[in-house]
Amino acid sequence: MITPEDVRRIAAIESPVLRNLEITYAYSRLAAALGAQGANWCAFATWASRQAGRTIRGEDAIGYVEQRLKVQRAWLHPFAALGRRLLRHGLFDPQSRIGRLTARLHTPFDALERASDAVARGNRKVFEEIGYEFARYLRTDLDPFLAGLRDGDPPDGQRLLRSAFTRYANDPSPQQMLLANLEIGLHEQTRLQPEIREAMDAAYTTKEDLGRRLCPNRRPRVRRAVATLAMPAQRTLDAIARELITHSLMVLTLPGRVLALGAPLDEPVPEALRELTDAELAALFERFGGDVRDWSDLDQRMCYIARLFRAFHLHPELFDAPFTPAHVEQLLAGRIPDGDL
Repeated sequence: MITPEDVRRIAAIESPVLRNLEITYAYSRLAAALGAQGANWCAFATWASRQAGRTIRGEDAIGYVEQRLKVQRAWLHPFAALGRRLLRHGLFDPQSRIGRLTARLHTPFDALERASDAVARGNRKVFEEIGYEFARYLRTDLDPFLAGLRDGDPPDGQRLLRSAFTRYANDPSPQQMLLANLEIGLHEQTRLQPEIREAMDAAYTTKEDLGRRLCPNRRPRVRRAVATLAMPAQRTLDAIARELITHSLMVLTLPGRVLALGAPLDEPVPEALRELTDAELAALFERFGGDVRDWSDLDQRMCYIARLFRAFHLHPELFDAPFTPAHVEQLLAGRIPDGDL
């Protein structure tokens, strides 16, 4: 079982790649320990964290090229293998030699590195806060657990967590379970708002920063001339970077299927959740109704998450292991596993 001490240890791992892998594995163990008739929040968090790992490792570029240019996966395999080899040598580790070199190389694709860093920080933040509370909940009686809840940020976070864990403890009906998942999801997404906004805006930030680096301490006339010459290439690369970042943040891979976040869900709703008879649950769905056009908008993001939690509530495959036993053995030994993660 995952303990609060395990959460602290995992959150302290410096390598964002290894940390994410351990977070994903820990969520799957927490989900299994919680059990329940339907999917709990940790079951969904397992696959969201696994998807975040693709962005953190920079693997979204391979999927983007495959989809955008219709390149077969077999042709991209050598690039994916090379990427994993570089990661094992510390590509995203600022303490390693290759990591320091990467940090010094500035290109318009710095946006991908910035997005990766924002996603990694958000992944750790949520696990450090919410994963820690799940680990405490599994080892503590309800009353002392609730008394030990830390103040939330924003302040409403503690109320949401207190309400959600109380529902978990009371053998909830499917609607109460869904409500508890959404209360935790709302707290999670509120806490993630800065990192999601930062990741979505990474291409714009990089464009401004790159312009300053191209012409440091130059006369205005020289800066304008260089900017004019670089503009066509910069505009193209900036558009590619924005599209790639949006692609990486708007996809969720669940066992057996890939969801385009924001697109309508074609999954049927379980019978117990078709008519929302719980007043609080119905109020949440009314609050988060409407279309999903901007993933950086909290309410629109919650609109999709509410539909996702509702439609996949009774999908047992969400409790599947996210990694093979061989993968787990390698990551627990402090190595980035071989193969597809």
